[in-house]
Amino acid sequence: MSTNDQDLDCDPVWDLVDRAQPPEASPLFSRNVMREIRVLGDYSAPWWKRLLTSKPLIASSIAAAAAVVILISVNNESPTGLANEDPAPAVEPALASLDEELDQELLIAAAADPSLFSDEQLLALLY
Repeated sequence: MSTNDQDLDCDPVWDLVDRAQPPEASPLFSRNVMREIRVLGDYSAPWWKRLLTSKPLIASSIAAAAAVVILISVNNESPTGLANEDPAPAVEPALASLDEELDQELLIAAAADPSLFSDEQLLALLY
């Protein structure tokens, strides 16, 4: 044996390591761990702290930016001079075709199941 091995055999630290007992979990270890998990899982921050997290701040800033854009676009007059032109002639044919399509769909629905409509509504659809 070398002198280093003899020194290690007489080392008080190794004597303490040899006398140490392995740690053992208490009989209630799993119950205590599960209780701690439940306690930590039930924690909920106050409502005013949740408002200061990143998701609500991002959502509110996007909503504020959208509101500003809407206000500017509604209050802003047309810069191209198209405000003097009447948009009604371009809109009326589109609305008329939508009205005809709606009438056709309602007639198809009434033909499939007349109980969906009252007598007055059926008469209004037909005449």
